[in-house]
Amino acid sequence: MSTAALREDRVLVGRDDETAWLARGWARARDGRATRLLVTGPAGIGKSALVDAFADGRDGAVAARVEADADPAAGAFLDQLARALGAGPAPSPDAAPTPLLEALGTLQDRGPVVLVLHDLQDVDEASAVVLARLVRRLHHDRVLVVATVRDTPSARWARLFADGPDAGTRELGGLDEAGVRALVHARRPGRWSAAVVARLHRGTAGHPLHLATLLQELPEDVLRGTSPLPAPRRLVEEVRAVVAGLDGPARAVLAVLAVLDQASDAALVGRLAGVGVAERDRAVDVLVAEGLVESRAAGPRPLLRVHHPLVRGAVHDGLSPDERRRRHLDAAAALGGRAALEHRVAAGHGEPDETLAADLETSAAAEPTDHRDAATRLLAAADVSPTGPAAERRLLAGALRLVEAYDTDRLAALAPRIREAGPGPERAVVLGFLLSVENHPDAALHLQQALDDPGAPPEVRALAGVRLGLEHVFRGRGAAAARAAAAVDDLTTSPTRAEQGIMLQALGRALEHGPAAGLALLDDVVAPALSAEPVVAAGMLHLAAGDPAAARDSLTEGIARVRRGAACLAIHRAHVHLAEACFHTGRWDRAEAEAEIALVWFADGDRTWAEATAHAVAALVPAARGDADRAGRHLADARAVLGVTFSPQGAGAVALAETVLARSLGDPARALRAVGRLAEAGGRGGMLSGPWATWRLLHVEALLDTGDERGARRRLRDAPRTGAPLGFALGRHRLQGRLAEAAGDPAGAASSYRAGLDLAARHLDDVADACPLALADLHAALGTLLGDTGDGRAHRDAARGTFVELGARPRLDRLELAGARDGGPPDPSPLTPRERQVAELAARGLTSREVAASLWVTPKAVDFHLGNVYAKLGISSRRQLRGRTFA
Repeated sequence: MSTAALREDRVLVGRDDETAWLARGWARARDGRATRLLVTGPAGIGKSALVDAFADGRDGAVAARVEADADPAAGAFLDQLARALGAGPAPSPDAAPTPLLEALGTLQDRGPVVLVLHDLQDVDEASAVVLARLVRRLHHDRVLVVATVRDTPSARWARLFADGPDAGTRELGGLDEAGVRALVHARRPGRWSAAVVARLHRGTAGHPLHLATLLQELPEDVLRGTSPLPAPRRLVEEVRAVVAGLDGPARAVLAVLAVLDQASDAALVGRLAGVGVAERDRAVDVLVAEGLVESRAAGPRPLLRVHHPLVRGAVHDGLSPDERRRRHLDAAAALGGRAALEHRVAAGHGEPDETLAADLETSAAAEPTDHRDAATRLLAAADVSPTGPAAERRLLAGALRLVEAYDTDRLAALAPRIREAGPGPERAVVLGFLLSVENHPDAALHLQQALDDPGAPPEVRALAGVRLGLEHVFRGRGAAAARAAAAVDDLTTSPTRAEQGIMLQALGRALEHGPAAGLALLDDVVAPALSAEPVVAAGMLHLAAGDPAAARDSLTEGIARVRRGAACLAIHRAHVHLAEACFHTGRWDRAEAEAEIALVWFADGDRTWAEATAHAVAALVPAARGDADRAGRHLADARAVLGVTFSPQGAGAVALAETVLARSLGDPARALRAVGRLAEAGGRGGMLSGPWATWRLLHVEALLDTGDERGARRRLRDAPRTGAPLGFALGRHRLQGRLAEAAGDPAGAASSYRAGLDLAARHLDDVADACPLALADLHAALGTLLGDTGDGRAHRDAARGTFVELGARPRLDRLELAGARDGGPPDPSPLTPRERQVAELAARGLTSREVAASLWVTPKAVDFHLGNVYAKLGISSRRQLRGRTFA
């Protein structure tokens, strides 16, 4: 009996709407607008057939296909994807997807790309994280990503493929009556009445696999009859019926493929099946004809695999226990390495086996960095441990590795077993971590218990110290964070762990005594550090201290170290703070790019404790540009996150963005209320208490705008007169001038403004690098004061140029409202924000690959934007970008 019906139907019928939907996505991608589409539905509904047929039918397309094989090893799917794209080694989950973006850029040189990703539900967690980042970073690329997922997509895939201009999801259901008619005619040519077609549609719900099975099995009189159709037999029964009719070699080959559960070399399959080459080839021909097996060309010998996971499961479960065990042990002996351990586990079928458990534990211990993979082995060891204590020890060891990997989903699934474990430091660390993720106030109690346990393994205590330090930092408890982190160095032999402890000590001290105290601890640590932790922490503290230029440089270096493979707990926060640093240093387009990257880290609902800060920082540039709608959306998202997961840092970031937005909207009372929250927090000491914190000048500005000159003067005197960063010093001169104007002293005001301009003139390069907007604000203030004079117009023109370059519409409007419009503002920049981002980096001498790595886009997208830049600016080479400035 033939079982071609077991395959997803290769005759595409009744899918015109879905094909048209895919074609629209292809048209967008072909025109340079990367598009991502997801096809969902139950097994056998025809997802793969639809997508593969569509991809094969695209003339001139470069097609790449990857099919997830349910390998749980961390990065397994990424390795497949890297090979399919011709990329180098796949990136780690904590790294940017730069090699994959570069490979996709190279493929586009040959034509528009169709990237087919089958069975996303089987993608390992580590790969899923990077894959989502990769797909989100495709913008101006000729790439169509078409993926399939069985049944309902997970939250991650639902978000990634949510309907929008360049994304969408289509659930593939049963065929309608027209589709049923077309499939009936394709399978059983003849005259079929509408009543029969309707009956077949009702009886199968249009499921093409079930319908094809009935068309093959049932005689015509039954199909055309009036009695109810027999229910389609379960697929497993169909498979087993077919297997029963196979000869010995074919059954052996099928059993081996079911056991291997992945695309496998034909020679290996034949050897494990115990058949010769000729018998193997005949068996494969039979199995392919029956629809049980697929054969794909891959080098000199084909790769074989069971056609469908349901078919594989039916075959595997149908093996006798003895044969199943024997086949898995044979596979273990033939494959070796990690695969051998997996087959030994499968052969045991959960039976206790201390030797296997010990081997799995040893294998996990030999993997110091791939925590997800090590956890998988330890959890498997727990399942086959012969005694309760051994099983619990290995379960907790695996859970600790998941804590290291920040794998919250797997830990949540293990939580009931963890809670049932006996008390101990390992259990306390895992429960403390889970409670921390849930924003539960008892998290610190569990972590402190583990840290204080003198009988606990030192490395477990060190991990507890790091997680406890992070928990205290998140909640703004500086002294407690510093105490917890201070214990780490004496407990660990890992340089990276020790640097995590130093980083957390610095943040703790900053929260307690101000950013300068934290920076002092990092002075001798940043340069020789093996990880990126100290340099990222230094960047965060420089930003809090009011030196955004130093912050920008440190954070840029930290991100570069991570790209080179350095470890970093706070890489997601690095992008958040870099966005703010770029905003304060007048690199607004880069700030938007970094904010966009930062939000990618939170798109899957992970690390929500930093998401509010990310949204608030993303609001800064649109707020300063007067885009109240976009800024308001980010602020609404930030407040929503704070309502669930409050953090002092997030609240401070929201207050800063609200201040900037209120000033742009001309609402000084609202600005004063927002910045007042920062002033109140800074008055209590800690991270916001630095004498040159960026909020201090905003507070003085808001007090002046609301008429509180005395309060403004008092606040301005609070800042030390020496040692201030250049941007703060220029801002102070401008505010002193405003105070003089408010007091009726225009000469004193002009003197203050000119003193600031003289200071800038002595440090022109530093001003251009660190605070161009502060200089422009000084020009605007003096130009407005001088009125319709030659000097006044010159200063206003200088200010206007910077405002236009940045897109600072509210500042331009204020300049005009002050009566300082001289012939209208210059034309706005012809470049889009992304074009300015690319142009700025190219002007600094970065190659297309380096620009792409910085912005998390493909080199092809960079070249696309550069082409637009050249055309709009009337230039023809990168060399002509040198010396130009871009916001």
